[in-house]
Amino acid sequence: MKLILLSFFLVPLAMAENASAPPTREVSIIVTKEGYYPKTLSIFEGERVKFYVTSTVEDPDCLIVESHKVFMAANKGKVSEAEAVFDKPGQFAFYCPSSKNDGKIVVLRKAAPKREVASERKTEGSQWTPKEY
Repeated sequence: MKLILLSFFLVPLAMAENASAPPTREVSIIVTKEGYYPKTLSIFEGERVKFYVTSTVEDPDCLIVESHKVFMAANKGKVSEAEAVFDKPGQFAFYCPSSKNDGKIVVLRKAAPKREVASERKTEGSQWTPKEY
């Protein structure tokens, strides 16, 4: 009985903690002899990005994300992981200085929720409809 009560109180607590966490986007990047694949990533502001990086070439490579303290090794046959949160919109470079590979992350601004526009005074018997944009 105590176990049931304990789980009854812990489950909502765990759900409340996850409700405030930013959404997570998982991104895989492959280092090839031509460079990074994909070369451009698009995400929304406020998202947490979990990076997975691997390589198809024998030479060791890396991935550094500008302004986000992310450094990952990219070795053939191994997957490196790292996370970063992108709080503000803009463009951020990712690169490796030893191989001259580069790419960019485009952080898009979230659209503000649309507000209803008050219509002109209602006349009796009329129905309100939202304006078209």
